[in-house]
Amino acid sequence: MPVLWCLFAIEVLAGILKAPTFIWNEIRLSRSLALFQGFHLYPGEHELGPIIGTLHPPISHFLFLSAVAIHDPTTSIVAGSLLASIVVFSALGFALVRHAPPISGRWAITAGSFLFCGFLIVESEGTYNAAFSIHTDAAALAFATIACTFASSRNRMTTASLWMTAAACALAIASKQTIAPVVLAVSLYIAITEGGKRFARFLLACAVTGGSLLAFLLSILPARAFLFNTLVLAAHRPLKPDYRQILAGAYRMGRLEALPALLPLLFLAIWSWMRARPRREIRLFFAANPWIVFLMASAGIIPVSMKAIVTVGADVNHLGFVLYFLFVAAALAIQQYSTDANRAARLSSRIFLTTGILVSVAPGMILTVPASLRNLKTNASQTAHTYNLRHPGVAYFPYNPMTSLLTDGKLYDLDLALYDREIAGYPLTPQQLQSGLPRSFILVALPPGEGIQSKALQGLFADFVRITDPELPGWTIYRRAP
Repeated sequence: MPVLWCLFAIEVLAGILKAPTFIWNEIRLSRSLALFQGFHLYPGEHELGPIIGTLHPPISHFLFLSAVAIHDPTTSIVAGSLLASIVVFSALGFALVRHAPPISGRWAITAGSFLFCGFLIVESEGTYNAAFSIHTDAAALAFATIACTFASSRNRMTTASLWMTAAACALAIASKQTIAPVVLAVSLYIAITEGGKRFARFLLACAVTGGSLLAFLLSILPARAFLFNTLVLAAHRPLKPDYRQILAGAYRMGRLEALPALLPLLFLAIWSWMRARPRREIRLFFAANPWIVFLMASAGIIPVSMKAIVTVGADVNHLGFVLYFLFVAAALAIQQYSTDANRAARLSSRIFLTTGILVSVAPGMILTVPASLRNLKTNASQTAHTYNLRHPGVAYFPYNPMTSLLTDGKLYDLDLALYDREIAGYPLTPQQLQSGLPRSFILVALPPGEGIQSKALQGLFADFVRITDPELPGWTIYRRAP
């Protein structure tokens, strides 16, 4: 067990150290930094000023405020990734500890179940992105996990648990809108296991907590602009041209990555149902197997996640939501049946636990840590910031908004945010575009592998001349024509 914990810690460290190499981590963390410096994040449809793309509610931006207090891009991004992983794995630990059976040796079983789920999260590309990236995903998954945990108590829900579940549901949706199907799964589980009266109370609690949270957000944010960004822009995103192939690829990937969790869930569910005779009641079956609420959450979020995967701007983290709840369900089921009175159930659970860890552990990640430490500050975010410190005001970085915030407290347009507006059918006017750009700049610098996406900036820089700069090796650089 100690060896496995060391391997897990190293894999987590390797994931955190890779965070600065992903340009989106800087982009998303910049929103928290902008909030920290007093900028408002939700510009209206016709409003002048910088646009950095805020399609989600602000809960996750508040979460990363502690990371942006560090005035160094690389260190700040590493801190943000560390914070995201702590939030995700703490929620997982909370679920396992709360459902741990009250017997001797339960902590060893809980630790093994945590490693089973933790290794699967790190191994799967989708859940890896959700756990280590600076994004809304960490907060949304954590709050949804807390909601499912409070809803699935083996005893009848107390009033406190009911309200905690409702509050966690509200916070989950306030972190990421597409987590809403998980709330529906929780509601259905409560209706089945607790009955109509308690279900009605839960709906009332959801209305009160959700309405209070929405009222609070609208009181501190420009209401019309907030709804424009989080509802209108988020909903009007076209499908990717090759969406059928993307959907097929996501299915193949998800099927393979889900197997270590699907097999134990299928076996244990069938075994538990067969053992329940002659009283095979759905309510009793669900109540006796609290992991079912996580399985329902995984199934419920599939349609939304598949739709998100095939829209422009989406990534594999949406598949990660489906897999995450599946992994947690499997870990809880294994934990539950590892202490079952039936010897066959105990043995089967421990075999599934061992197999899942063996197929998901990646000891080779140990080899990546020294190189990641040596090259920690070799990333686009740090390069842009170093250049901006040496040549203040010379270059505009459409993919690196953090450097201008750190050097002179200014915020400028993010190219991908302008592109989001264009594909949603709300392009900027010339006045809006100019209001979000630096007043005087000579160069436009794009990180290696990136290009201008928005038509607004493509037109603006059409007369710029392509150059190279030894201080920005591999970058795409354009110079204003004399």
